[in-house]
Amino acid sequence: MLIPIKPQDVTWTDAQWRAIFAEGRDILVSAAAGSGKTAVLIERLIQKMIREDNPIDVDELLVVTFTNASAAEMRHRMAEALEKALVKNPNSSHLRRQLSLLNKAQISTLHSFCLSIVKQYAYILDLDPGFRLANEAEAALIRDDVLAAILESAHKAENPEALYRLVDSFTTDRDDQMIETLIDKLYDTASVHPEPKKWLQSIPQSYNVPDDMVIDDLPFIGALKLTIQHAMEEAYAMTEEIRQYALLPAGPAPYGTTVEQDQLVIAEAIRRISTQSWQSTFDFFQTLKFATAARIPKDTFDDELVQKAKDKRDQLKKRVNGVKEAYFTRTPARLLQEMRMMHPLLVTLVELTLTYGDQYRLAKSERGLVDFSDLEHFALQILTEEEDGQLVPSSTAQDIMMQYKEVLVDEYQDTNRLQETILQIVKTGTEANGNMFMVGDVKQSIYRFRLAEPMLFLEKYLKFTTEPQNTGVKIDLNANFRSRAEVLDATNFIFSQIMGKRVGEIQYDEAAALKAGAPYPDQPSSVELTILSQQTEDVDEGASEDEEINEEILEIDELKKSQWEARYIIRKIRSLMDQKTMVVDAWTKKERPLEYRDIVILTRSMTWSADLTEEFKQAGIPLYANLSKGYFDALEVMIMLNTLRIVDNPYQDIPLASVLRAPFVGLTEAELSHIRLSAPKEPFYEALKNFVRMGGSGIASETAEKLQRFFLHYEEWRDLARRGSLADLIWRIYMDTHYYEMVGAMPGGKQRQANLRALHDRALSYEKSSFRGLFRFLRFIDRMKKRGDDLGTARAMSEKENVVRLMTIHSSKGLEFPYVFIAGLGRDFNQMDFNELYLFDQTFGLAVKAVDPDKRISFTSLPFLAMKEKKQLELKSEEMRVLYVAMTRAKEKLMLVATVKDAQKSIDKWQDISASSGDMLPEYVRSRAKGFLDWIGPAVARHHDFALWQGQVDSDALPHPSKWSFETIHVEELRQVIAIDTTSEPSDATKQKGISPEIMSEVERRFNTVYIHERSTVKRSKQSVSELKRIDQLRKEEEPEFFRTKEVQQAITSVHKRPAFLQQGEHKLTSAEIGTAMHTAMQHLDFNLHPGREMIESFIQLHADRQLLTTNEAKAIKVNAIENFLQSPLVDRLRHASEVLREVPFTYGMKDEDGDIQILQGIADCLFQEEDGQWVLLDYKTDRIKGVFHNETSILREMQHRYGLQLSLYQKAIENILSITIKEKILYLFDSNQIIVLED
Repeated sequence: MLIPIKPQDVTWTDAQWRAIFAEGRDILVSAAAGSGKTAVLIERLIQKMIREDNPIDVDELLVVTFTNASAAEMRHRMAEALEKALVKNPNSSHLRRQLSLLNKAQISTLHSFCLSIVKQYAYILDLDPGFRLANEAEAALIRDDVLAAILESAHKAENPEALYRLVDSFTTDRDDQMIETLIDKLYDTASVHPEPKKWLQSIPQSYNVPDDMVIDDLPFIGALKLTIQHAMEEAYAMTEEIRQYALLPAGPAPYGTTVEQDQLVIAEAIRRISTQSWQSTFDFFQTLKFATAARIPKDTFDDELVQKAKDKRDQLKKRVNGVKEAYFTRTPARLLQEMRMMHPLLVTLVELTLTYGDQYRLAKSERGLVDFSDLEHFALQILTEEEDGQLVPSSTAQDIMMQYKEVLVDEYQDTNRLQETILQIVKTGTEANGNMFMVGDVKQSIYRFRLAEPMLFLEKYLKFTTEPQNTGVKIDLNANFRSRAEVLDATNFIFSQIMGKRVGEIQYDEAAALKAGAPYPDQPSSVELTILSQQTEDVDEGASEDEEINEEILEIDELKKSQWEARYIIRKIRSLMDQKTMVVDAWTKKERPLEYRDIVILTRSMTWSADLTEEFKQAGIPLYANLSKGYFDALEVMIMLNTLRIVDNPYQDIPLASVLRAPFVGLTEAELSHIRLSAPKEPFYEALKNFVRMGGSGIASETAEKLQRFFLHYEEWRDLARRGSLADLIWRIYMDTHYYEMVGAMPGGKQRQANLRALHDRALSYEKSSFRGLFRFLRFIDRMKKRGDDLGTARAMSEKENVVRLMTIHSSKGLEFPYVFIAGLGRDFNQMDFNELYLFDQTFGLAVKAVDPDKRISFTSLPFLAMKEKKQLELKSEEMRVLYVAMTRAKEKLMLVATVKDAQKSIDKWQDISASSGDMLPEYVRSRAKGFLDWIGPAVARHHDFALWQGQVDSDALPHPSKWSFETIHVEELRQVIAIDTTSEPSDATKQKGISPEIMSEVERRFNTVYIHERSTVKRSKQSVSELKRIDQLRKEEEPEFFRTKEVQQAITSVHKRPAFLQQGEHKLTSAEIGTAMHTAMQHLDFNLHPGREMIESFIQLHADRQLLTTNEAKAIKVNAIENFLQSPLVDRLRHASEVLREVPFTYGMKDEDGDIQILQGIADCLFQEEDGQWVLLDYKTDRIKGVFHNETSILREMQHRYGLQLSLYQKAIENILSITIKEKILYLFDSNQIIVLED
């Protein structure tokens, strides 16, 4: 493995130089945080393309990244590097070729690489190459449907007893949700295996225990024995701590004899479990007893040391008895029998899961869909074939191998076994002569919950050597070019004590330790640990009222830990800003004042996000949080989802009541009560309809009017839901109700509007899937909520603004920030998975608790115990890596924040633990930690800065270059933090300066200026002709509305169509509704129809049968009015017309008196062309004439007044649109059988 000599002027470290040029075998680069791995990877690629000896083309490289963003960044940086190289060598055709090939190069995620394979070789799988990648929502809906169908089919099977036993064992009495979740999780776990069916089928076999088998023959028993051995070794280590107490001056010396007896007992337990059978160990634990502790005379020894020794012995006895209770309370025969009992249940479970997988694949195939898991499995099918039960490369794989000179994998620690299999297929050679280059850091592997396998990285790291041998080569990059030495030293100090092979899965040794490589100004700095104490003080019952502790101090729990920590961080940020703290700018490399954007708050999850966001909002400090929870709990989202629910089905009382109380309807609780009382035994929707039909009386009339206005829109929404898109429906509701504008005026209006826009956008995304319709969308949302899934609130603020950022530690991976707060360090780890009846493991498969379905109880089976210990160690190792990622995000300042019940008790506990011997904390401390602080506290308690803080000048603290500062704060001190400080003197920049009279005069002039186009700002850009007509009439009417004549009032009143439910049944139609019915009839009337009553009645009935008219509308049509019309001279003109157009819609732009263009909309009832080629405009009117007007002159004058403008606008629009001439405008009045010719 020849590596060129590094020139003197090169800034790469020796390790980086090796990583750039090493080749000829598989290479694993362990790149610690901030070690410049991306820069090294880019440089390696560039050097391979620009070297003089055998340069390669960029499309001969397969580069696999973890995210699409990483792939895009790599392409961008490679392009920049190639362009720089081209500047130095402008005549290089090879470099120009690389730039042109870059967009075609296979630099992508593994999913994208698999997609390209599947697209190219789809014919091998008999797969339609036009397939589409299912989005997450679409795939979830399909899976829900398939799973529900499978369980329903199983319930209906001839012999469903096996299913019933399974359901009884793994679900509650309420529903099958738990069994659905179990099948779904099992399918997902299997899907990351190269051969998922084989893996699933192996699960029941591990429970199929032969009668002659002993426990020691079980495949997992070796790992379980090792776990028990470690537990007993932890107990033995505790006896050593007790012995040290006994040996101290004034220590409890009699305990020395007691502890020696304890050590003999524990040593025998270790011997049995490590060398003897399970039965032998079981027999020993049945007789295991601890000796009575030696008597300690009073006032002879140090009371504190005596108590510590007693507490430690109680702790070790609890540990040993815990092992006995967990593993040795049931006989070996009983444990094996429990496994046999679970075998048939697992057979049923696996059969259901296999059926689920088959049916899910079929459902996707029918829709032309694939999901991400399919891409990997399809690619593996194309790349492999089975030979003697093993997967070997196919001929296609051989062809693909030849395409790539090197396979480079970024973030290798986050791959799973299926992905590893694909990568091993497309690489060439063995580890000793292969072409695979892997970069990653197992200490930053934090995606086990996504089924990543860090052990794949670890196996190679332990196997590969630093110098070429008969295997691959490993290279450690541990120089950190991101952070100050103070941050790195503190990180090293913590992890050198807590991260080991068993807890942490890798030893944090010299090769893993971070070394400072970034230049920073030389100024004092330290890592801060702040402990917020919730300790309350006891009140002296005899104290006077003046001496009593403030009641608020005793009720500090009224605020959450999240709020206390938020207030501390707020106070700290204000202090940093007031002190004009300086940071090094990432681009200029020069110091500048600290800004909000330089600060990040990291938390383990976003469960505190709402509290932190609210506290920062109250404090006036801008905070950006990309929330993953809380969207469905937002008030505006709940109201809109409830609106959609009642559009889909109004017979849902709670959503309906929610919408009626919403501001766009505005009913009060009293009004809802009135409605309920109108039909107490009916569904609320029926009560509502009954209330509206009655029209209300007295105080209820206003309520009825509110409801009528709402239901006019409601019926339109239901119609749109049936025939239109979901996204259009949602936006229509926003517009009709003005709810979008309403929430914008509420506190947090910008965020609320963003949430409503997000609902619309998510509906658009949903409709791009193979699913449609409101019902399915709502069902999808409900199932998400039922599973505990959520969506983050929409972004109303950009993280690029000058804001403090709040994010999860997972989200921060790969990022860096000058100032980092890690909050919530006092919280416990999430161990909810261990409360389930089952556990998954990619190696051992599935472990379930033993269940007695008759007694409805469960108890830990032997496989469950074994897997639980394994998974708990994996959990602690994962959490340890999460902490490592968090601490290594800081560039200049790292601040750790934790809240505890009693700070002093915690400190005392840490100091007790820190007294243990050895460079690392005891393994039992590390493995039994409940949260981050259980590691950090005991570790820092060994530091000399901690000893100085506690006033222990002569302590045996560990010498270490890291610098720490510590602080404990009682939370009561933080109660008033969020108040915005308005008392401080204004800065020079904000002090008001004198204003000259000239400037003041100009300001007044501008404020008093009247906008000349003010009328235009209140106009609608689009108006119907009817609206313009009513506006014109209102302008002409000088008297108040209640003085107008009845017929004029009717003419200018806006009449809307009744909701559909009010059109059913027997009731009297309004005049406007009768008019609409007459217009519908005239639209379809045959002018050649014989003017006989029977013919006209048949015509009306025909159109009622066709549902063009309702029953009530058909009855309301006046047959004699149509009969009179058919006998009028106007019909003769229509019969002889060369062309007749009915219901002619138009849209026309016209300037108004202000010169503004207004869009006019209207529909002309009838337009016909006579023999002279000219056109006549005809409009039907059902106005009441008889008994209102007494002569033709008054009728003509009133009709001209009412409709002159309307038909003149019709005439102008139609003439311009159709390029015709309208010679006459006619009104036909049905009530008086009159023909009115309107004047121009």
